[in-house]
Amino acid sequence: MTSRPDNASSNAPGVGAWRDLEGITSSLRVAFVEGDEPRMLHAATRVEEAGLCRPVLMGDRAGIERAVHERVADIVDVSDSAVRAQLLDDFERHTGHAPELGRESPTNPALWGAMLVRCGWVDAAIGGARTTSADMLRAGLSCIGLATDRSTVSGAMFLDTQRPDIGSNGTLAFADAVVTPLPTIEQLVDIAAATAQSWRALMKTEPRIGFLSFSTHGSSASSHVTRIQEAVALFKQSFPEEVVDGELQFDSAVSKAVADRKHAVGEVAGTANVLIFPSLDSANIAYKVAEQLGGARARGLLQGLAQPLADVSRGASVDDIVMTVRMLLVDALQRLAPESNRREGVRS
Repeated sequence: MTSRPDNASSNAPGVGAWRDLEGITSSLRVAFVEGDEPRMLHAATRVEEAGLCRPVLMGDRAGIERAVHERVADIVDVSDSAVRAQLLDDFERHTGHAPELGRESPTNPALWGAMLVRCGWVDAAIGGARTTSADMLRAGLSCIGLATDRSTVSGAMFLDTQRPDIGSNGTLAFADAVVTPLPTIEQLVDIAAATAQSWRALMKTEPRIGFLSFSTHGSSASSHVTRIQEAVALFKQSFPEEVVDGELQFDSAVSKAVADRKHAVGEVAGTANVLIFPSLDSANIAYKVAEQLGGARARGLLQGLAQPLADVSRGASVDDIVMTVRMLLVDALQRLAPESNRREGVRS
């Protein structure tokens, strides 16, 4: 087993790990489900030029080719009834059943993008520039489904805080910031396990997991606090190899000085890098506050699906989309790696 860091200062994955993402190259095919959206088009051009992957643009072929001023070979035009029919046939062959199609299906790129992944036409897909997170999630669940080792789909936001004294050289993961409004105890455990797995793949170091609350180690009594305490206990029972603590207030989780003043002792207090929030409200608000007021850069990763699918914010920049593609490729390549190799390269 890889040795674990004693504290944040002994571990420097944040800048290094983000830098590592810059060096990714692959021949994987990634579908851009809003292939005619200007930011997606620009991002697709950049990832192709950088050798990250082979972008596959979804949308009206003539419109995309006009936008890029040249003929593009890798386009899937789902407005073409023949393309849709072939994809539906492939989906039924792969799954044994027809997809659940609503009246909006012909104009819902997320659904067709998820089907492309499920049928092996592409290795991964990214969307969200125009599509809502709800539509992306529905498409992922209905067409791709849950991973065999997961019971919950969740979203982890990886924040580059520019604060080397926070988390792991400035990087924190917040979860679940995308999917489940009020996770059950069991869902919190699954979310934490998925985020720890994502952290290892992306940051190349060991997660230090803090379950958050408005209480630190029983400083307040409430059924809300009890719920988090029970989640921590179940997580420790289910994943005894992980470094975890809770319940912790945010400041006790990320600041060693505050943790000391509050007598919060343990391997995680003051040095957490993976933060499990009690609700979607709290996680989503927290990462957006960190972005808007703290200058953090946040990039999201969907967790728990059987195949890679990424959902970007509708406010995402081209840089955000490109970085999300890099994260998506790490996820896709990790799934292709043998299980025995998945902890290789994790920094101690």
